[in-house]
Amino acid sequence: MKKRHEYVSPTLDLMAKKIFSLPEVTAKFIREVLDLPVESVEILEGDQIHEQGFLGDLPFETSVDVRARLDSGLEVIIEIQVLKQEYFLNRFHYYLANQLVENVQRKRKKGATHSMYQELEPVYGIAILERSIFPHLDSPVNVYEMRHTVDGTPLYSSRKDGVAHNMLKVAFLELDKYNESRDTELNAHWRQWLEFFGNRPFSHQPDQVIEQAESLLIPSNWTREEKEMIDERIRIRENWEMSMDTFRKEQLEAGFQKGLKKGLEQGLEQGLEQGLEQGLEQGLEQGLERGLEQGLEQGRQEGMELGVQAGQQSLIQKLSLKGMSIEMIAEMTDLSCESIKKMLATDSSNEE
Repeated sequence: MKKRHEYVSPTLDLMAKKIFSLPEVTAKFIREVLDLPVESVEILEGDQIHEQGFLGDLPFETSVDVRARLDSGLEVIIEIQVLKQEYFLNRFHYYLANQLVENVQRKRKKGATHSMYQELEPVYGIAILERSIFPHLDSPVNVYEMRHTVDGTPLYSSRKDGVAHNMLKVAFLELDKYNESRDTELNAHWRQWLEFFGNRPFSHQPDQVIEQAESLLIPSNWTREEKEMIDERIRIRENWEMSMDTFRKEQLEAGFQKGLKKGLEQGLEQGLEQGLEQGLEQGLEQGLERGLEQGLEQGRQEGMELGVQAGQQSLIQKLSLKGMSIEMIAEMTDLSCESIKKMLATDSSNEE
């Protein structure tokens, strides 16, 4: 995939914080992704880039990347996730729920216990994911909100001033799913944000706000301090990716060798078993064929011998009845006198 910026990615946590530190960029992003009437935002978290603490964290995780309050009072958490995590949805849900609880506790500390629920605003979320977590869905952008399971009626919060918002709304941008040629019918705003954060070439000229965010990715626009922190962050990320790549290759090789060994063992066992079965079947079949052939041949030979013997015996009996002596019969048939005597004796016993 061709990248817009070879050196840095918009999803690098320090760059993302820098991008969302611009209220107009954050307002436009929330407005277009969640389809909300946002006029302005106040950045509550994630508007500062600083070195303290980040070197001790896992390379691609932050507690909350960006938290913003909209002019309507709603709060939105924007989370950026580079690595695929099995329980990311649970963690993201925890962030939203925890922020809601923190907002209630803040009101309670101010003594507004009588109004803390009627003034409580929902907390929405947007997750920007480099690795997809919904393989069963084709769209790279998926938005969820609370609705009735039968008629689809939204579930709104209640407020004293009459302003109501859906109780929960979350969106997921899966950057690796986006395909410019396939997702042609995708919302034009979504396409532009997918291309921006996916570090892909823009399919259309970006608007002024996105161009402003794009300018933050140009190294010549960074301060010396920012460049040093970003360079260090990129180095950590590259080292992490190389380590993970080596680990995956080692695991793959170990798995391959283990699978090969097991496959050879199973293949040998199955081969022997099948060989024995096939050998037995073929042996029986060939044995029957050969046995039949040999039996027929032997039967023919024995039959001929018995036939000759019976013919000789009949001839000897007739000659003996005509009064010929055993010596004369032996001379005529080339048989021994003993053989002739046995044949005549057999005939006598059969007649009795």
